[in-house]
Amino acid sequence: MARHLVVKCLYRVCVALWLMIVLASTARPAYAYVDPGSGLLLFQVVGSTFAGIMFLLRKHVRQFFGRFNRHSTREASDVGDH
Repeated sequence: MARHLVVKCLYRVCVALWLMIVLASTARPAYAYVDPGSGLLLFQVVGSTFAGIMFLLRKHVRQFFGRFNRHSTREASDVGDH
């Protein structure tokens, strides 16, 4: 299950990178003004994305290790019953 999730995420990242490369290679010069607030907005988007990814990873890591903790506590209680 975890390997399938990793493969799925890598596939999405590869598709996104391919799309960015295609769009960047076909771009025409834009004669526009970009103010300093735009850089801060980009910084906020990147930071928020990183925080969201860390939250999702924390959730999946807890679920993964929770499986082992439940099995070890069951085994310990079964041993104590005999």
